[in-house]
Amino acid sequence: MSIWLQAVVVLAMIWIVARYIKRRTPLLHRYFIPSSIVGGTLLLLIGPQVIGVVPADITGFLSILPALLINVVFAGLFLGKAIPGPRQIWQQSGPMIAFGNIMAWGMYVVAIILVLLVLGPLFGAPPVFGTLLEISFSGGHGTAAGLAPMFAELGWSEATDIALGLATFSIVAAVVLGLLIINIYNRRIGRILDKVSMKRQQRLMIKNGYSLTHFTRSLETNPKESGFIALLFAAAIGIGWLILQGLVWVEAALLGGVTDIRVFTHLPLFPLAMFGGLIVQIILSKIGQGHRVSVNTVQVFSSIALDLLIVTAIGTMSLNVIAHNFSSFIVMALAGIAWILSAFFILAPRIFRKHWFEYGMTDLGQAMGMTATGLLMNRLVDPMNRTGSREAFAYKQLAFEPFMGGGVITAVMVVAVVEVGPLPVLGVASAVLVFWIIVGLILGSKRGARQKKAIRIGKFAFRL
Repeated sequence: MSIWLQAVVVLAMIWIVARYIKRRTPLLHRYFIPSSIVGGTLLLLIGPQVIGVVPADITGFLSILPALLINVVFAGLFLGKAIPGPRQIWQQSGPMIAFGNIMAWGMYVVAIILVLLVLGPLFGAPPVFGTLLEISFSGGHGTAAGLAPMFAELGWSEATDIALGLATFSIVAAVVLGLLIINIYNRRIGRILDKVSMKRQQRLMIKNGYSLTHFTRSLETNPKESGFIALLFAAAIGIGWLILQGLVWVEAALLGGVTDIRVFTHLPLFPLAMFGGLIVQIILSKIGQGHRVSVNTVQVFSSIALDLLIVTAIGTMSLNVIAHNFSSFIVMALAGIAWILSAFFILAPRIFRKHWFEYGMTDLGQAMGMTATGLLMNRLVDPMNRTGSREAFAYKQLAFEPFMGGGVITAVMVVAVVEVGPLPVLGVASAVLVFWIIVGLILGSKRGARQKKAIRIGKFAFRL
């Protein structure tokens, strides 16, 4: 049996076993730990770095997959979705867009300052370390894995393993801290999230996931639909590749005789695959074929790709690299959590004057985990969607994801730190952070509800 076939069999077995373990373990259900995290941990344990059941040549092959699967995940972000205009997006989710950008740009400011003042002088962390916080917390495993080729080109391939470790840390912290904050908040306002409510949320999460049995059956009963969706994914990735090649050519033509600095030659494919998916969806809508795109099938394709990506990314990350950089790793992780919680407690009540907790927790979940974690927090604090925060979050993603949290700016910032230096990048990031804080506070003052009730969480008290 060839090595790639062995690797596929191993991955499929771990994937299925992880889903079984998740469904049969009450603790994992209670804390909403994704089965992909379970699968990645399982692969890491039985891999060559720990027990050694799975040989290094198989994990070596699996380590290639995350950088490929992330293209599938991003290509499907806009497929099958109605694309509203910029004005409608801003009206629906302006405060959420501002708050999401505050947390994301703040991660750059906090991380780069840490590298310049602490991690660099004490532990020898390179300047590019300052970009890992936004990549891993806001972007997640997919972004960290997708940027692996870029890190290798820029001469610091270890960054991928550190970013994957930070992404794993952040998503677990998001779930644990999120549940703790929600429980404290519910006690303060007299709302009880009992066992019945928790089980209802667990069933809802399972319902909103995907069934391998149903997916296999749909492939057999309706292969044309699955084939059509697969073709759309391929077209989105292909268009993204053409856009990337065009950007590289234009950059070379414009800057060829001016400077050797290049950005687009290092840019990964996956952010542009997202724009490829957007173009495909717009074309289908224009020619009256948008109805042929099954949103459920697109989501299943994307979810499976994301699950396999996380399993292989966690399962093949280097424990030695994380151990070697552990001091910098833990300082950066704690700083990221401190920044996000500070932004949540201090700024969210002033930006979201009405229902600040529900809106802020949704953004917090994404900033410390991924989109799915944000939706999880939303369902826990607003299960019936009485505040409209779920729609606002969906609109926010249309304006946020193309740029931050794995978008174009996330990739460009890595190149900028290496090519231009951390100080100029810190200056730009600080200016953008201040801009979004001002925008958020202005939106909060305009939409302010004249409520006199104070909600207390721990030592914090804010006026709604």
